[in-house]
Amino acid sequence: MRDSGIEDICYGRHPVIALLEESPHRCHKILILEGINKKLVDDIYDRARKNGIPVLRVDNKTLDRVSGGASHQGVLAYISQGNLGDINQLIDRITEKKDNPLVVVADKIKDPNNLGAIIRSAEVFGALGVIFPKRNSAYPSSAVHKSSAGASMRVMMVSVSNLVSAIKRLQENGMWVVGLDQRADRYLWDEPSIRGKLTMVVGSEEAGISPIVARACDDIRSIPMFGKTGSLNAAVAASIGMYEWMKSVVKGEEGRDG
Repeated sequence: MRDSGIEDICYGRHPVIALLEESPHRCHKILILEGINKKLVDDIYDRARKNGIPVLRVDNKTLDRVSGGASHQGVLAYISQGNLGDINQLIDRITEKKDNPLVVVADKIKDPNNLGAIIRSAEVFGALGVIFPKRNSAYPSSAVHKSSAGASMRVMMVSVSNLVSAIKRLQENGMWVVGLDQRADRYLWDEPSIRGKLTMVVGSEEAGISPIVARACDDIRSIPMFGKTGSLNAAVAASIGMYEWMKSVVKGEEGRDG
């Protein structure tokens, strides 16, 4: 993974703890609110001390200013940008994993909170990586780190110039690529079930998956909806898709055990 050295920030207790667990070398300095309940930040102090990272106690005004008024929870870290892998590194992980690797492709998800929520679910369901385009997409930022609850520090994020080319590389390495689109005729759980080596593609709720990306997918599935809202939040749709994949994988493993 590359590390650009350009300074960024990461705020919130869970994101900062994840940073110190997974990438302490990226952390330059930590700011902690004066008077904060020590039990809430003991782990942060301990990990910072072990890694030689300076910790400064500051007032709330300083934290508000540095974070741009975000919900910092009394904790903020200065970090070097980075933590991005490339498609070759991701494919190496897929090859090493062998059994049931999961990859998520976020097609033009511009809202950092949505991208962060997708990354959070991807990490929870054991995804090896999240791929997103270099243009017309949110980028791993302080808002993404916060909304992912630190999962952005734990899962490989891959920024690519061309999603279709990335999808083809994944297919060449045995991944079955399924896109989520509410206009699809087949439901998410229809046969053949989504299991095994899966790449799940999710688009924004406004535009859905790009037509050129949809054509590159092996299959397109929909999530049935009976209300009038018209579409699910992209992160919610991605979570439902990943859950359905996980359910199929677990059932398959139980069948083998039996």
